[in-house]
Amino acid sequence: MDRFEAVFHSLDVIEEKIREKLTVEKLADSVHFSRYHYQRLFREAVGESVMRYVAGRRVALAARELAETDDTVLEIALRYGYDSHEGFTRNFRAHMGVTPAEYRKYHFSIGLPQTRKERKTMTYSKNTDEIIRELNGLIVKTRETAAFTGKNRDIPGAESYGEFWSWAGDRMEAVADALAKILERVTAIAQRPDEISARFMIMKAVEDAAFWLRLTAFQTRLTIARARPEHRGAFEPICQRYDSLARSAGTRAEQISAFLGDLAELIFRDMRDNAALCLQRAVESGRAAAEKLSCSPGLPYGYIAETVADLAEELDALPLWEVNVNRLEDYCIRLDIIGAAGTLDGIRAPEHKALLDSIGDFRTRMNEAVIFFRDLPTDAMGAPAPGKPDRAAAKELEDMVLQGNILLFYLKGEIQKMDTCLDREHKAALEEISGRMEGVLRRDIRDTDADRRTDILRELREIYRALTKQAEELAPRGAAIEYIGQEIGKMTQRS
Repeated sequence: MDRFEAVFHSLDVIEEKIREKLTVEKLADSVHFSRYHYQRLFREAVGESVMRYVAGRRVALAARELAETDDTVLEIALRYGYDSHEGFTRNFRAHMGVTPAEYRKYHFSIGLPQTRKERKTMTYSKNTDEIIRELNGLIVKTRETAAFTGKNRDIPGAESYGEFWSWAGDRMEAVADALAKILERVTAIAQRPDEISARFMIMKAVEDAAFWLRLTAFQTRLTIARARPEHRGAFEPICQRYDSLARSAGTRAEQISAFLGDLAELIFRDMRDNAALCLQRAVESGRAAAEKLSCSPGLPYGYIAETVADLAEELDALPLWEVNVNRLEDYCIRLDIIGAAGTLDGIRAPEHKALLDSIGDFRTRMNEAVIFFRDLPTDAMGAPAPGKPDRAAAKELEDMVLQGNILLFYLKGEIQKMDTCLDREHKAALEEISGRMEGVLRRDIRDTDADRRTDILRELREIYRALTKQAEELAPRGAAIEYIGQEIGKMTQRS
């Protein structure tokens, strides 16, 4: 019996008695283990402590009742063994990333941790739960920002901004909807680990959502910078909500990326272990066939035994990251040629057919390996890539250039909007700054050399200082120019 079978049996006990007071001692006794031995095996099999798992299951079941019943939060909390509304809320938020009230309000219908008896899948689910928690929190914060916008947008004398705030609120709802769809893909990974191949699409979708939240926060600040001073103060609370959401999105995107990376490594490690085992079975089958044929020295099958042995040893010596479907299919073709020769020999000497059939066993194992590798994600084997450029550094530079071009676009827009109120000197100065920035951002960014990056940052800081000087001279008309300059300065600091 698998040494974890008792642990999996205790999962059934937990489900049966989830509304009762459970302790480690009671659960250990239910499977006749000492507390120490049970806790150690449970963590190894499930990936987390006994009581954290119990708390997670209670939260998952309570979440389902929040979504499907009209019972109060306190009634549900008491039903699952919590002594107070506060204790339940604290535990629920720790596991789900949102409060029970938020969960019920926004009708999260996916992402609930489920009890599973597959050891590896339970370990994967621990990581997906972390991602789901971050996404849940971000969805709630985004929808609440949209609601806050709707409630606080009507300022006497500033009714003309109503349409802008409607647009911003709609953008928040659209981003929240996009994040909800990402939840579905994350949950799919928990159910089918081979779906980890979609992680780059998931991460891009999260990064895109964070980008739009940052951009909307910027557009909000820029729009309000053009307003009258008294209206700027009135709209400041909304702007602060957008700023806070943008910061939260950036932080959560980084955390989700880290959790996805850890999850991918866990899954790929198991895939590599299974792949190595699959290949080893094929190698052992080949060696067994070669040995069987070699044990008949009086028969003319030495050439077959030698070729089968060579193929098995060649497969065994192949580094795992160099194994792919095409190469395995080539081995199968070679083995088919060997098998055809054995079949013809078997026709001529029927009494040797059972001996020659051992080649077919090798072929069966090779076919299993082909099928296994055909279903693997292309990057699961973790092939080393010496000399590969630092993708993180390259992406950082690409993101900086993208952000810079967005700021340049708005800078040009402000210069054009201010055309009638700018004197010749200030207009020329701003156009010269705009031209310098455009020149910096048009440089070839494929080379991520540190010196080039340093030069770009230095020139952008100079542009920030030049814009700040112009904004000071244009005060109070230069508020929007000043804001764009500050964003350029922040960009260089983050980089």
